[in-house]
Amino acid sequence: MSLFSILSLSTLCIISHAAPLGGQTIGHDTALLASYDFIIVGGGTSGLVVGNRLSENAATSVLIIEAGELDQGEDSIYVPLFAGISNGAIGTQYDWNLTYSPQTAAHDREIAIPLGKVVGGGSCLNKMVFDIAGKVDYDRWLEVGAVGWDDLFPYFKKLTNFTPPAPEIAKEWDIQTDTAAHGYNGYVHSSYPTFYWPSTKYFFAAMKFLGTRKVFDSLNGDANGALWNPQSLDPDTKTRSNSRTAYWNSASNRTNLHLLTGHQATKLITKSNNWGVSIIGVEYATGSNSTKSTVLAKKEVILAAGAIHSPQLLQLSGIGEPSLLKKLGINTVVNLPGVGANFQDHPLLASVNSLNIALNSNNLTTNAAFNAEMLALYRFNKTGPYSTAGVNAFAFLGTPSFTNTTSQIVSSASSITPASYLPPDADRSVLLGYEAQYRILTRDLPSNSVPIMEFIFLDGPVYAILQHPFSRGTVAITSTDPFIPPSANPGFLSHQTDLLLLSAAARYARKIINTPTFAPLSPVESIPGPAVQTESDIQTWVRSAIVSTYHPSGSTSMMKRQLGGVVDSNFKVYGVENLRVVDAGTFPMIQAAHLQVTVYAMAERAADAIKKAYRL
Repeated sequence: MSLFSILSLSTLCIISHAAPLGGQTIGHDTALLASYDFIIVGGGTSGLVVGNRLSENAATSVLIIEAGELDQGEDSIYVPLFAGISNGAIGTQYDWNLTYSPQTAAHDREIAIPLGKVVGGGSCLNKMVFDIAGKVDYDRWLEVGAVGWDDLFPYFKKLTNFTPPAPEIAKEWDIQTDTAAHGYNGYVHSSYPTFYWPSTKYFFAAMKFLGTRKVFDSLNGDANGALWNPQSLDPDTKTRSNSRTAYWNSASNRTNLHLLTGHQATKLITKSNNWGVSIIGVEYATGSNSTKSTVLAKKEVILAAGAIHSPQLLQLSGIGEPSLLKKLGINTVVNLPGVGANFQDHPLLASVNSLNIALNSNNLTTNAAFNAEMLALYRFNKTGPYSTAGVNAFAFLGTPSFTNTTSQIVSSASSITPASYLPPDADRSVLLGYEAQYRILTRDLPSNSVPIMEFIFLDGPVYAILQHPFSRGTVAITSTDPFIPPSANPGFLSHQTDLLLLSAAARYARKIINTPTFAPLSPVESIPGPAVQTESDIQTWVRSAIVSTYHPSGSTSMMKRQLGGVVDSNFKVYGVENLRVVDAGTFPMIQAAHLQVTVYAMAERAADAIKKAYRL
């Protein structure tokens, strides 16, 4: 029996790197109340934020339903190095262990898409990057009916507990911070590690050699150029700061906040009347063959299950594209074609280089004695390479900054009809939404002020990540069984422009390593290898090598309904009462940043919108 399969509410103490847990954790649904004011589906990055904030009012009852369990403080989650250089908790019981459907334009590969199946969700699995996009990026969302920079910036600060780098670290590594850009009283730690791989200085020197500007502080709305980013790192314990440690541990002793673990929401309970459709509860179970139970919501249900599972639950509940629902014998409750459409992810390409430098990350895998010594050092005083995820050095660049083929790429994108890249049976509203996005994407494609490509340097390897893909995909159920994952397809490289951009980025990754600044380290490229030179060869390699950055988004987009949107700017689902979606699925266009901080901020904003609506 699971540790959390208990028959009554109890106080649980977990030996963990994080603060001890105490509070209302339920492993067996017989301990649930019959109804709650608010039910949150998904106890991940966003769900715990909303649960924490709504339960600040002691008179408000809140239930969070989470398919996973609480972690046990494993090193794979909390020790930074495991998160950064290794896979951390990816592939464990804390991961849904899903793959995308075969990617036609990427040699039909089924690409892994890790998703957190644990209290804290993706914030327990990610690479701990604490960053946001620039102001220009979020303000593009306003053009399609979503929120913008001015709406989100106060929440970026609200969620953050920032610790600047020590003066000696800031001086040695040239890390600058804008004190006004950060929050200091939030739940999520943002700080800089004290250890950096020596080769990192060569990366910044290379970017300077190539003419790339150095960003002062990317958290102030300017994220265009070479930059340092902090990590979601507790500065005292040198462990991961995630949604569980930040938002759950700080609220878990509230008697009005309940967390049901090990149970999956299977359907939304709808009620139709003369005024329309409303959501009155949630059906849930532990497996396909287990008994289904129901809990009622007196005010609202908030979906925070992520960009794959939230649209799945909507579709299972009869909210979505009628033709899809009809195929599976599901009654259409709300005709909302945008559910599952507009699906996006950041495709990532890794160039691998070895560097001739005494202290490098390869020592950890090739020298057992060194690795043991560094781990012991971390256990002893929280210093050394195990104290950092290692993902610190970035460059976010506009197209002309990394390729001299901008005009050809722009010409290719402009000559293509957007409709040709959507399914032929796509609803007109979905097509109109993509056309609106397409105009924005093509407008900004030749601009140096709108970053479209991210380059990450990780002690030899250079990662190129396409930030604003033209490709779009779908999330669609294939069964009425909620325990069968939906088909999730981001459509990697389905748009020719994405292939051209990533091919150009592959060349630029080589250019970085081949600058004179790296010459003292005698770099040797192993992937893709010196034999890959022609444009045809590079494109073939791109198709065979791209993977996900684990950033699924856009499938329940915050856009105008006539543009295929699913939620309004207050996260309310169109055409139904008492239902909101609060996760990365609401992002209309994936931004030039890693997702977690924006997810936190959107959840903070959503919580305020709900509290305002009910005067809490």
